[in-house]
Amino acid sequence: MADYIIFFLIVAVIWYWWNSVSAYEVAYREAKAVCKRMNLQFLDDTLDVIKLRLCRHPKGYMQFCRTYEFEFSSDGDSRYKGFVNIAGKQPKGVDMDAYRV
Repeated sequence: MADYIIFFLIVAVIWYWWNSVSAYEVAYREAKAVCKRMNLQFLDDTLDVIKLRLCRHPKGYMQFCRTYEFEFSSDGDSRYKGFVNIAGKQPKGVDMDAYRV
């Protein structure tokens, strides 16, 4: 019985890791695209998860909703924060701090 529990825990960890990598790639592409579209510099080429929670999909099932934080610059000198919201593997929006033009 203990073997089954260990097996399912390992499978759950691998599934969570795979899901997290997929969501990160979607958030990364979204943040980079927004910065490019607005002629901003996407700094450090990284994102950080700052919020992870369960939310309900419109069809009724539960999914992970994540908020990623990134940094950008408008003039190459100042750093500003931006946030990408992901529900499952779908981007739900990008919020950015006010920045100097």
